This record gives sequence, C-alpha cells and structure tokens, in this order.
Amino acid sequence: MAMKPFRGLRGLLVVGVAVWGCVSCGPKTLSYDELRVRYFNEMTGQQANLNDSVVIKRLQAMDAGVKQSWESLNKAADREYLWNDREAQDDSISPFRPASITTSIGRLSGMAVAWATPGSAYYHNDSLKTDVIEGMEWMYANKWSPKYPMYGNWWDWIIGMPYSVNNMLVALYDEFTPEQRAKYIEALDFYAPGVTFEGASTGANKIWQCYSMALRGILAHDPAKIEMGIQGIDTEFKYVDTHDGFYRDGSFLQHQWHPYTGGYGAGMLADMVRVIQLVDGSQWAVDPSHVQMIGEWVENSYLPLIYQGAMMDLVRGREIARQAASDRSTGHRILMSAYNVAKLSPQEVQDRILARVKYEILSDHYRDFVTNDVPTWQLDEVRAFLADDRVPAQAPTPYLKQFPMMDRVMYVRPGFAWALAMSSSRIENYESIDTENMMAWHTGDGMTYFYNGDQTQYTDQFWSTVDWYRLPGTTVDQKRHEVKSLPFGKGVLYADGYKSPHSWVGGSSIEGLYGISGMWFQDEKSTLQAKKSWFVAGDQVVCLGTGVTSRDNLPVETIVDNRKLSGTEAAVVTSDGQSLNKNGQLTLVNPSWVQFQTSTPGTAVGYYFPQQEKVQVLRESRTSSWRAFTKYGDPTPVTRDYFTLWVDHGKNPQGDTYAYVVLPGLSAEQTKAYAEKPGVNVLSNTPAVQAVRAEAEGVTGINFWEAGTLAEAGVSVDAPASVTLREDDAQLVVGLSDPTMLHEGEITLEIAQTVKGALGENPNVKVLSLSPLKLQVKVAGGMGATFAIAFEK
Repeated sequence: MAMKPFRGLRGLLVVGVAVWGCVSCGPKTLSYDELRVRYFNEMTGQQANLNDSVVIKRLQAMDAGVKQSWESLNKAADREYLWNDREAQDDSISPFRPASITTSIGRLSGMAVAWATPGSAYYHNDSLKTDVIEGMEWMYANKWSPKYPMYGNWWDWIIGMPYSVNNMLVALYDEFTPEQRAKYIEALDFYAPGVTFEGASTGANKIWQCYSMALRGILAHDPAKIEMGIQGIDTEFKYVDTHDGFYRDGSFLQHQWHPYTGGYGAGMLADMVRVIQLVDGSQWAVDPSHVQMIGEWVENSYLPLIYQGAMMDLVRGREIARQAASDRSTGHRILMSAYNVAKLSPQEVQDRILARVKYEILSDHYRDFVTNDVPTWQLDEVRAFLADDRVPAQAPTPYLKQFPMMDRVMYVRPGFAWALAMSSSRIENYESIDTENMMAWHTGDGMTYFYNGDQTQYTDQFWSTVDWYRLPGTTVDQKRHEVKSLPFGKGVLYADGYKSPHSWVGGSSIEGLYGISGMWFQDEKSTLQAKKSWFVAGDQVVCLGTGVTSRDNLPVETIVDNRKLSGTEAAVVTSDGQSLNKNGQLTLVNPSWVQFQTSTPGTAVGYYFPQQEKVQVLRESRTSSWRAFTKYGDPTPVTRDYFTLWVDHGKNPQGDTYAYVVLPGLSAEQTKAYAEKPGVNVLSNTPAVQAVRAEAEGVTGINFWEAGTLAEAGVSVDAPASVTLREDDAQLVVGLSDPTMLHEGEITLEIAQTVKGALGENPNVKVLSLSPLKLQVKVAGGMGATFAIAFEK
C-alpha cells in the first residue's frame, strides 16, 4: 500500500519517509530490524528539531517524570520492593488491579525511552540504563515471570504490561543481552500467548492484543507472532450486527452494551493506524481493502461525533471520569488518527478527511492541537499541513445523524451542536468499573449536550462539579443513588449494569437534516417513567414528555438545561421581566420564555415553553472533586458556577406532560419574538403519539408509541413506529423506522394525501396506493434504520 503525498503538499512525503523509512516503495522485503528501527524512530523522535519550543517542553516534562521515578527507585542490594514511594502501596490498594507490577514496569519503560531519546537530560546516561536493566531483572525474579501466575485485572497482564515491556525492549534492544530479551519475550508469551484472551477478543481489546503481538514478533524475529497479530487485526475489519464493533449506521459498541466511539474506539483507531504504518512495506502489510474500510469508519463513525475539535462525551463511556482525558484531548487524538488514515487513503477520501480534520483543528480555540496532541516525530509535517492554504479547511454542512444501534443522536448546525444520549433494553444507561464513573446513573436517561461558543463547557471541570441528579434533558425524581462500581456480569469480564425493560428507543430522520427521536424511559431505582421525544428542524430543538408518572412521594423534575458558567459574567432573563444575575433561585409560573447568555460570544440560548409549566431557575456555585466519583481521581476541591432550568412536576405526578423548545443563539429580544410567533406546533403529546410540525421547514415528526392515527397530520400506522415527513409544493418525502427493532415483517403507513408517483425507489418500501398514499415498509432486520422515499405531488 503506497503512501500518497498530499495534493499541494509536495514536501510532506519526505518527512514521512525520513521517519518511517521507504514506505512501500519497493519489494516487501523490510527486515525485522528495519521494522524495529521504524518503531524506535517514531517512539523516540530521532529526527526531532531539538530547538523547537514544543519539543523542548515535551522533553522537560518527560525528564521531570523520569527524575521523580529515578529518585524514588530503591537501589538497595537486598531490596524487597522497587519503589520507595510505593512501599505501602502494594496490590492491596486495589484487589482488582495489580498496580505495583503495572506501575513498576511502566516506570522502567519510561526511563528506558528517555535514555534513548535525543535531547533528554538522560540521553545515553549509563547509570540510568544500568538501573533500568537491573530493575527489570528484579521484576523478573520477584514479580513478573512464568513462575508467577496472573491475578487481578486481566488487562494489566494482557495489554498494559506488554505495551510497556515492548517499548522497553525497543528502547534498550542492544543494551539487553540476547538472553535477557529472550526471557522477557518468554514471559510475555506466558501471560499473553495469543490475541483472543477469553471475554476480551473483540473491538479495541482485540486490536491492543494484536498490536502488542505483532511488535513482539518483530522483536523476537518470529514470523508466526507477527502473522498472529496481523491476522487477528484482519478479523476486526468488518461490520457487526450484535455486540462489539462497528455497525453500518456508524455506531460503535464495546463491552456489548456501551457506546464507546470516543473511548475504546479512539484507542482502537489509533492502534489500527499504527500497526498499518508499522508493517507497511513488509510481507505482513495489511490488506488495502482494510484501509478503505477504516476510511469509511473515520467518515461515518468518528468525524460525525466531533464538534470544534471535541469528541462528544456521550460516546466516551466511563472515560468521562478521567481528568486527563477530556472531550478535546480525545477529539484531537482521533483527529490525529484520521489525519494518518487520510494519508493512506485514495485521493478523493483523503481530500474529504483532511478538509474536515483541518477545520476541526483550527476551530478549537481552547486546546492547541500541535502543542498537545501531535506526535513529536510528526510536528513539522502537521505544521506544514495546517499552514498550506492549498489544503482547504472545510466545515461540515448541517446534518442530523442518528445512531440507532447505540441510542445516540448528533445534530450540527452553524454555531451549535446538540446531542442526545438514550438507553434501552439493548443499551445500558452507563458503565462503572473499578470505581470509575460511579455517579453516572442518568447519563443515558435522555441526557442532552449543547455545544456553542463556550468551548470550556464540558472540558473544564464539568464532570467534577455538575449536579449528577440534574443532567440536561433528563426526567429525574431526586432519589439518592448509592455510589459504587457495577458488578461484573456472569461469564463476562466487564460490568453488567441497568438495561431498561423498554425497547421503543430510537427515531426517524430524512435527508440528513430533519428528524424525531424518542425514548420510553423507566428509571432504574424507582417507579418513575415517561415517554420522551426530541424533534429537530432548523435552529430549534423541541423536547416533549408525556406520561410522567411516579408513586415514590419524591419531587420529579425534567431538567431543561444545566450549563456551567465557565467563569464568565452571565445573565438570565425571563418572560415576566425577572432577571437572575447572581446566585439564587426563581420560581416561574407558566413562563412563556427564558433566555440565558454569558459574556462569551456565541453562548446565548433561548427557551420557549408552549404550554403551561411550573419552571424553576437556579444559579449556584458547586464544589466537588474528581475523587467524588472516581476512586483514583484528584481529591482537590474545585468550584464552578451553574445555571439550571427545570420543569417542576411536583411529587407523585400521574400522567404529567412537558414541552419546551431550545433556541440556540437567540437573544432575549429574539426569544421573546419567537414566543410570540413560534416556529413549531406541537400536534400531539400523549402516551399514544407525540408529534411536532415545523412550519417554515414543512417538516413533521411523529413518534407512534403504538399503532394508531394522528388526525392532525392525516397519518396512521398499524404498528409502533417513528415517522418523519417533509413536504413542499413539489414533493413529499417520507421516512419510517421501527425503533423497537422487534417487528418481524412490514409496517403499513397511510397518509391522507394524493401524490403522482415515486421519485426513485427504496427496496424496503412498497407503494400500495397513491391516493391516499399508502406504503408497506419492510422493517424486519432494519436495526432501527429509517427507510425513506420521495414522491412527486
């Protein structure tokens, strides 16, 4: 597979060749040592400009960590432990994780890499090298060798430790004796003899095992190991229809029930690309068709979930609890991988990916991409790419993308992005393992995300300070939850949490712009339930709730929004003339609208209430820490201010409803004007059907929770379904899905209109009548997808 130069960036290929060697520019005869040196050069930045300010800072940071590790190293001849600072922190700190071994090998590996890195204060330091080698010998004699069985978390032995050992062996390859290298390889083979560890042989876990195995084979000059790694990776280049992996709708699941595009998916993409680059030009080069598929994933699964450089938290699982892995650092990691995928892709795909990647990088004004996220060996290359005007930065056109197989929705318009996280009988509402993410009970209960001009919203201490009982978009009863990790599932190596008893979760969309989503919600801990719908068209998001019912004598609330003020001056204005510019609470009875904004440009948002509601407005300071919901988190208290807006259902509501419209970018005056002349009309908000029409766009969204008719739109179905329609003077566009994914045949849809004929075909849609329009839509096996067709009027 030949690496292609960028169109208009003629000088960049030279940089890549200098680091990687001659990539696929001749017969596939690269030796083991040439492949190892390729990895070594990348890992240690052998050709980095040591006068580069970014390189200098990175070297200083690396050296600071090595200094700390080296100073804490126990060098006593009769030592019984390796690190003075971990003397009391043995494996009892977490029965789940053999921390002392993983940490010890990781520290030694970091020291070894510093020894091999030009510009480091420890570059070729003989004393450091000796201490690393002797430290590894101590680990082999006392902790990590075939005579010591595995215990605790499998991940440490199968993935974590092998990564560090591989890097150490690459860094000190010629400094270890052949006998030492051989016995360390033997230990790796003992703990991880294959790439299909039981219960962890799919998705990212599989790729990580394969990547380590391929590099182990290069180090051991063992073609069978390299072949095992590459063949294992080959098995993951596929689309799935259940459990872990990529789905054709763009969904990615890991641990069976969890959307993880921005978690495990980020790591999977990075290592897939790394292994493709590593073995390219050798006899083990990855099949070019796999590169085509990984390009599809970048465009269909990853980039649609990134906005202004940030990867949406709703697909990051328990990684939202990791302070060092923010939405923006994760987004940048994925953008870096996408950049490298583009270089290996056909020119048309390359152009599209690079244009989007460049836009996302340049639109992120909070986190600098080059300084923080570009590998040292690619700094000059990426800088040239960003500076070259011949490679355009292309903003995405507005889009609505539903991910039925992971209960997620992404809606992007100029100036904002809105996203929705649901859960169902198929998708769990959250994951907590090893005391991480222990308060995320409602993150999958219809939580909504709203990105606008405030790029700090979810990046800067949101998760450490937010009220977990008032997450935006959710309907909650304030019942206190226990803070704990979820138990492991029977026969699986990961947590088995709460799955709703309801399958009606999903929606329909047409033309990539309009649609409606819905969730039949049942609380995990109480009797609270509701049917919730979200309709999008233009610059408006309509949120409906019906059947809000509870018998637990607890206050029930629907959280319209909960925004972090990000330290900027903020103001709240209401339709009755009240304002809230400092901490306090307002009770609003039947408000028409509320508007909020900060002094940061692009943060204005209006809220329109089309029906009578009791609404609460709160401005407060919240203090907490990462340790509060993650055992290994920073215990330092942090404080952030919040604006919270909710509909108050009172105690024990019986069939209550709510309706509100989120209006991104509107000032108080504009919100007032919208309330006087709304752009949407709620057609129905009952337990049988929820429906909205956007007049200007000519779009109607209907969620039929059961078979029935919506007389206001002249639409009927003979089974539960979601329907989206758009009509103008010339045509009618119809889209239908089965959000339950349980229907085994066809759903009949009738619309009280006469049309002339179909504009095109859809193999899943059979036209039974044109007057009135009657369709039979085959939804069996459709996995929640929308089947659409257009008609001439």
